[in-house]
Amino acid sequence: MVRRLGFGDSFHVGRISEYESNMREPSLLVLLAYARLARVHLEDIVDDAIDLPARLPGRVIYERPE
Repeated sequence: MVRRLGFGDSFHVGRISEYESNMREPSLLVLLAYARLARVHLEDIVDDAIDLPARLPGRVIYERPE
């Protein structure tokens, strides 16, 4: 997952478990990487009040800046 998020060696793999178990909150950069990887809007990840359907409609395609 760390590799797919694009963080390589700068990010410890245990950090993902800490996010999933609510021991640590991800930074905005990490949340943005998750959103891009999942092809969803960042708002869908961070807005707890939003009522999401079981399956999100559409495909969000992000292009990585060069």
